[in-house]
Amino acid sequence: MKVIRSFGVMGVACVLAVSPAHAQNSPPKPQISDATKAKAAETNSNPDALVLQDFTKRVEAYMAIHKAAAKDSLPIKETKNPGDIKAAQLALAAKIRAARANARAGDILTPEIRNKFRRLVYPELKGKAGQETREGLTEDVKEKDEGQPKKVTYKVNASYPEGNALPTTPPNILAALPPLPEELEYRIVEKNLILRDVQANIIVDFIPNAIQ
Repeated sequence: MKVIRSFGVMGVACVLAVSPAHAQNSPPKPQISDATKAKAAETNSNPDALVLQDFTKRVEAYMAIHKAAAKDSLPIKETKNPGDIKAAQLALAAKIRAARANARAGDILTPEIRNKFRRLVYPELKGKAGQETREGLTEDVKEKDEGQPKKVTYKVNASYPEGNALPTTPPNILAALPPLPEELEYRIVEKNLILRDVQANIIVDFIPNAIQ
């Protein structure tokens, strides 16, 4: 009986040792809110499609703020004077921050949308191709950063650190995610995905640990 109990303990230990690693490698499970499920049932729609529609509406709402701010700001265009570009960028960023002073993380990339994005990205990080994608993200930063990069503040309305590399988002990941207006872009920094306003150089929203 003692021997049997010993094997039982060893079996449990093995399960505990393997489970965390298995959990890290398993795809994210769908997390659909009751409200979305109810709307999907009422409209005979796909819940995931409703989540992506919600993302599009939230992006459109942000773009209304961006365009209103840009209308009353100095135009950002090519010039021989970098100072003019910087001044226009700062002015636009200030107006956007004032217009969404109460914005918080998750206002655009809600928990439901974050979960959907993680599920969209996950297949692109599997296998040999996925390993190459991960390595490409790391190499891109190493090649572009000179010296010690500044710490990125993951906060809505925060500026992306001037002088830091902006890692190129792999084409396969871009293809998996919903398209954005030209004023916005996806960037993957460390393991986090940020939604960045290109012209204002501000973090509009972000997804922590988008890359598992």
